[in-house]
Amino acid sequence: MPAYWIEGVYITADRLKKAKRSGKIAEADKELFARSIWADTPREALRLADEALQGGKWLEKPRLSLTTEEQRMRQQGAPELPGLFSLGKKKK
Repeated sequence: MPAYWIEGVYITADRLKKAKRSGKIAEADKELFARSIWADTPREALRLADEALQGGKWLEKPRLSLTTEEQRMRQQGAPELPGLFSLGKKKK
């Protein structure tokens, strides 16, 4: 069972009701969604992500991939913050 990485922007159920009354969505009402979901198929992963929104709604179609943001950045050769991941041997 592969792990799918799902990223997107959504609005929560409470904010969705507020947006329907006012007719517009405020920038502060938008939430980021970035999770790793274990599923058999991409369709099942999207269904599980929809359930995780708990009544919220996607503002744009979520992006689904098999690689995480960290893995994509490492593949591009992006710089790392000093001291976080490079654990070298200490010299005596």
